[in-house]
Amino acid sequence: MKVACIQIAAYDLAHAEAGLNRALEMIDEAARDGADLVVLPECSYPAYFLRGEREYAEAGLRPWDEIAALFGDKAREHRCHLVAGLVQPVVGQRLMNTAVLFDPHGNAIGSTAKSLLWHFDQRWFTPGTQYDVFETSIGKLGMLICADGRMPEIARVLALRDAQVIVDATAWVTGGSDRAALSNPQFEYMIPARALENGVWVVAANKVGIEADTVLYCGRSCVVDPNGKKVVVASPDREEVVVCDIDPSMAQGVPVRRRPDAYAAIAQPTAGQPVAHLLRERVAPDSAVVRMAAFQLADRPSIGAYLRRVEEMLDTVSRQDVRLVVLPGTMPGDADSGVAEAELALTRLAELSTRFGCGLAATLTEYDGTLRYRACFLWDAGKLVGKYRKVHQDDAGYRPGDELAVFETAFGRLGIMLDEEGLLPEVSRCLMLKGADTILWPAWASHWPLQMLARSRADENKVHVVLAAPFGGGTAILNPSGAVLAAALPHVEQAIAAQVNWAFARYKEMAPNTHVVWSRIPKAYKALTDYRSK
Repeated sequence: MKVACIQIAAYDLAHAEAGLNRALEMIDEAARDGADLVVLPECSYPAYFLRGEREYAEAGLRPWDEIAALFGDKAREHRCHLVAGLVQPVVGQRLMNTAVLFDPHGNAIGSTAKSLLWHFDQRWFTPGTQYDVFETSIGKLGMLICADGRMPEIARVLALRDAQVIVDATAWVTGGSDRAALSNPQFEYMIPARALENGVWVVAANKVGIEADTVLYCGRSCVVDPNGKKVVVASPDREEVVVCDIDPSMAQGVPVRRRPDAYAAIAQPTAGQPVAHLLRERVAPDSAVVRMAAFQLADRPSIGAYLRRVEEMLDTVSRQDVRLVVLPGTMPGDADSGVAEAELALTRLAELSTRFGCGLAATLTEYDGTLRYRACFLWDAGKLVGKYRKVHQDDAGYRPGDELAVFETAFGRLGIMLDEEGLLPEVSRCLMLKGADTILWPAWASHWPLQMLARSRADENKVHVVLAAPFGGGTAILNPSGAVLAAALPHVEQAIAAQVNWAFARYKEMAPNTHVVWSRIPKAYKALTDYRSK
């Protein structure tokens, strides 16, 4: 089908009528290109910044039924599906920030209310808690609104309900002095992550320009395919309609097998989570600084040769004040190694941690009688302080671990995820809720954009992420804002290091009154913990 994202200039509340007329004109423009699905941004009428409930009431706006009829008429006129971001008055309640889906007959067949209210949204909007998927003649459509894209649970619920296309009526805000460079974390890596981790298309329409002299939008309306690739992208500063042909059948759903039984924390009350208690603790920032390193290593013919290379690089970084080193998830020959060789590797790694007086995280096969696990061992100066057995295990030769775990260490509270677990947002979310300030991600060789996923995991959870990948894999260290503190060159054997102040991960506010922990709605995420879910 053909989709069209309408990127419209922002209009203040005082100019709502002009904004409405422009939106209707641009629907006509999109329809001339034969679009089957047309998407408008968040709050296309009357405005995004409403100033206050009194100001909204006194603005002389059109009644809701009249507004809905105008957009329904456009959908019927052009025989298309239309998603419009609108402010909806609800009798006896506060306003709702909604995305309304109209069918080609002009009927409003569904709507979604914004769930993660951003900043001043909360002054006049009521949050939504329903994430419905609508079966249409052009495919199964789910909808979310702007900041909802920062909450991975929402897109995941839509995917578990078989959405093929997720429509994002958005108002991505930004800042900067160069119009050509305006951007937003959701555009850069979060929306691509939502598409990839759920195996769905994402169609996002944004505004451009400035609203109320203060709210600047970055444009960048886009269509992202189920592999997380941006197929088409609009400009950062011009009104336009971007059109793209998509095939909903490409949406194959969640690409990695889930373990709903391991995600109980996601749907549990927030007040009882370990992170809720940790956020009340006082931390001296100077006491929370740890220099961490990630190794990006080429393959070796044997574990012995690999460990000799690790020893050389540990000798180097130990002279540069590195206190914790994370090795990639792939160790040569490990899958075929026997008990004796695995024990030898474990002993040697512990000795290296002792010799260099550092923390060391390494992943290899663990034997427990006749059982085999893929496990990450965490040493501090030779002492084993943590061991994580990989929970998501599809290899019949390995037994899956039982639970996601966080370890209290001299390097802060560390969570560990292995290999494809970084593609599952439930894993990093549970680790954050269990109190992880830093997530170590030893990964194996992959075609996935690991660094993009790591940036999203860091930002959406406000934690540090240390990604150690094999040669060419995207090794990087990310801060809780998703910024890259250090990164390896693509095809170079290299150790990277950065100052990680894990205390920064205790600041979870995204915007005033918008919080990674407290703004979640656990009861709305129960589908993620249902064993019947995919």
